[in-house]
Amino acid sequence: MRLLTTILLAGLAAGAMDITYAFVVYGPLSYQMSPVQVLQSVAAGWLGKDAANAGGATTALLGLATHFMIATVMAAVFVVVATRWPALKRNAVMWALIYGFGLYVVMSYVVVPLSAAHRSQHFAADAQEIMSRLQVSFSSIRPKDRWQLLGTLFTHMVFVGLPISLLNRRRA
Repeated sequence: MRLLTTILLAGLAAGAMDITYAFVVYGPLSYQMSPVQVLQSVAAGWLGKDAANAGGATTALLGLATHFMIATVMAAVFVVVATRWPALKRNAVMWALIYGFGLYVVMSYVVVPLSAAHRSQHFAADAQEIMSRLQVSFSSIRPKDRWQLLGTLFTHMVFVGLPISLLNRRRA
C-alpha cells in the first residue's frame, strides 16, 4: 500500500508542477494559450489536433486526465525500479535529473511522434538517432525556440524527475 501511495503522490506532485509550468509558459509568456487550450493539446495525442480543439471542456478534461495518467506512470516506473536499485534513493537528486532527461527524450522522440497530435510520426529508431536529432534540433532552431527547448528540459528534469525521486526517497 505504501508503494502505491508513493506512486500516486509522486505522480500528482510531478503532474501538478508540470501542468502549472505549461499553463504559464504556453499562456502569458509565449503563445497566449488558455489552460483549456493547453489541456486540449494534451488530448490531441488521442484525438488529433482538430478534434481536440473542437471538443471544448470535454477534451480539456481528457487532456487533464491523460496528463496526470502519464505523470503517474512516470512515477510508477521510477518508484518500482528504485525498489530494486537502491542507488536511486541514495543519489536522489542526480538520478532525478537523469531520469527527467530520459523522460524528455522518451516523450519527445517516442510518445509524441507516435501520437495523433504529431503529423509526421517520426519515430526514432535507436539511441544514436535520438542523439543525432537532439544535436540537429538544438543547432537549427530559432533563439526563441531554444529557450523553449531548455525550458522543456528543465521542467522534465526539475518539475517531474525531482519530485518523483525526492518523494520516493522520503517515503522509502
